[in-house]
Amino acid sequence: MNDVEQRPPRSRRWRGPVARLLTVLGVLLIVVSVVANFVERQALDSDEFEETARQLLLDEDIQQRVAATMTDQLFANVDVQAALEERLPPQQDALAGPLSGALRPATESLAIRILDRERFQELWVQSLGAAQQQVVRILDDEARFVETEGGVVAVDLRPLLVELSEQLRIVPDLSSRLPEDAGVIRVFEAEQLETAQTLTRVLRAVAAWIWALALALWVAAVFIARDRRKEIRAIAVGFFVVGVLVLALRDLVGRYLVDELSASPTQEDSVQSVWDILTRLLADAGWAGIALGVVALVGVWLFGPSRRGTAARRALAPFLENGALTYGVAAFAFLVVFLWGPISYVQRPLVIVAFAVLAALGVEALRRKAASEAPDATPD
Repeated sequence: MNDVEQRPPRSRRWRGPVARLLTVLGVLLIVVSVVANFVERQALDSDEFEETARQLLLDEDIQQRVAATMTDQLFANVDVQAALEERLPPQQDALAGPLSGALRPATESLAIRILDRERFQELWVQSLGAAQQQVVRILDDEARFVETEGGVVAVDLRPLLVELSEQLRIVPDLSSRLPEDAGVIRVFEAEQLETAQTLTRVLRAVAAWIWALALALWVAAVFIARDRRKEIRAIAVGFFVVGVLVLALRDLVGRYLVDELSASPTQEDSVQSVWDILTRLLADAGWAGIALGVVALVGVWLFGPSRRGTAARRALAPFLENGALTYGVAAFAFLVVFLWGPISYVQRPLVIVAFAVLAALGVEALRRKAASEAPDATPD
């Protein structure tokens, strides 16, 4: 008889499963949000793109690959042997071929030294940054016109080849021998422009707002849940799982791409370095999810009815009674997290406001709970 009386009314039994479904949907949306923000920030944010370009060139393995590629570009676009034949006496024309072959490794070694110079690194960042901004303007439909060659939208990195050829000085006026299309990188076909612009708009919208939908689902889940503390704990576990999942996927995809893109074992280190640098924001997002999940779980435990949770609240009660101290510590921790900015959307104004409100509500709820359980606590 007592078991029957303790059962919740049949009309309320749906609340638990529905609340858990909303929680799971919110977690899945957070996964989408992390990926969308990573792509949006890495590819479309100019500051982040330039910082990535700078870090790429500072890596020794990548420097070697860039030097080899630039050397290949020079020798593919300029007939160095013919240029040497012009300079050699007629009776020594046969030496042009061997000299051209000997210049190739020397050129690559010199290119590595040039890449290590601050002036060229800044040129590298400026050239890639200008190209990225041009593409972003086109994708955002802000460019007045789009220059295409053969129906292809491309970016021009020829200044890098010109600078390198002038520094190398293999042959006088080597840069003047470069074809006009040397260093031109095809981005997409002009006929694909409209599709690319649509995808860019969708990506920006998803990155900017999908977190708000996830937050709304979680608020609804907690509101209708039969056990709100248990539902908040499920959300915290979801954050932890998202962080672990993001880190695991980054590692698995990275291993696959390194194996696929490495033409030889000697290239694996450079490809791995490129992947690590390009996905560092994804790694930050994964660790941020784990950290947020752990903090939320600690908060759930601290609010819970367990003996240790109650003892912890009683121990903290004298400090929580001091409102200035409590909110000062909370504000400091809040500023550290958001100035760190482990994932892109935490730096958005609306998200900062939303998390600030939630943090303030949590701190105030903890203060009131501790005060009700230890009314005689006095601040030190």
